[in-house]
Amino acid sequence: MTTSTGRRPGRARRTATLLLVCGVLAALLAACGSDGGSDDPSDGGDDAGGTARDTGSPSAAAVSATDLDGSVYESTSVEGHELVEGTTVRIEFEDGSMAVSAGCNTLFGPYDVTDGVLKWSGPAASSMMGCEDALAAQDAWLTDLFATGVDATLDGTTLSLASGDVTMTLEGTGGDELDDLLGQTWTLLGTTAGTRTTPVPEGVRTPRLEVGRNGNARLDTGCNAGRTTVTVDSGADSITFGPAAITRVACPGPASRVEKAVLSVVDGTSDRVDYDGEVLIVTKGDNALVFRVG
Repeated sequence: MTTSTGRRPGRARRTATLLLVCGVLAALLAACGSDGGSDDPSDGGDDAGGTARDTGSPSAAAVSATDLDGSVYESTSVEGHELVEGTTVRIEFEDGSMAVSAGCNTLFGPYDVTDGVLKWSGPAASSMMGCEDALAAQDAWLTDLFATGVDATLDGTTLSLASGDVTMTLEGTGGDELDDLLGQTWTLLGTTAGTRTTPVPEGVRTPRLEVGRNGNARLDTGCNAGRTTVTVDSGADSITFGPAAITRVACPGPASRVEKAVLSVVDGTSDRVDYDGEVLIVTKGDNALVFRVG
């Protein structure tokens, strides 16, 4: 069993194809087992056709996408699979997109819930950061888990997921406030178009934003440099960039492509933001930027 450190309780909405695009997850979620079976189908015991699933709580119920939208959950226990020491599973749901992270990359993509089964509904992307072998294997496990799908039940703020011998319990959390992004440096890890995430090419200067506490920011596109402003709205879970004033040096091919991708997002208000305290994914239209913050 792996126990999380816990975060502030509450509900947070996160907008971005928050980024880190490593793949897809799968698992069947059966709620926690009961202390004993009953022959009466009405109380969760065996019925004439087999064994009915026990949700582990009279109030637990299969979830819908509407139940999950705008929520953030973090694992408090995982049984049937050992997480890497010191890590927890974090899942964010926002406007039909699910972002999953567990110590290294963030996996994000569209999801749906059909008859209580939660799974990716299309290809998922990842932040594509380099990970230690154990963390990379954990990303791959989560990808397979949610690609296959998990049975999901909700009891108050407790989300239970089950697949085979694996059961995961997660608690609702307020997540990380976007205000924490001010006064920090955002270093670009990669750019995303659709579900494809591309790391910054070798030979291209790493783009970054050095964001002041007042929102004034120095912008380096990987070729040109200049300034912009950053406004974060934790209530709306959005980031708004002011008009970028940059130099106009001609850029070679790879640098030009990266600069174009950066400026397509660092322009006006984002459509989605995902932030887990370290990795930030800012999405606008079909494009997203994946940053490491700090």
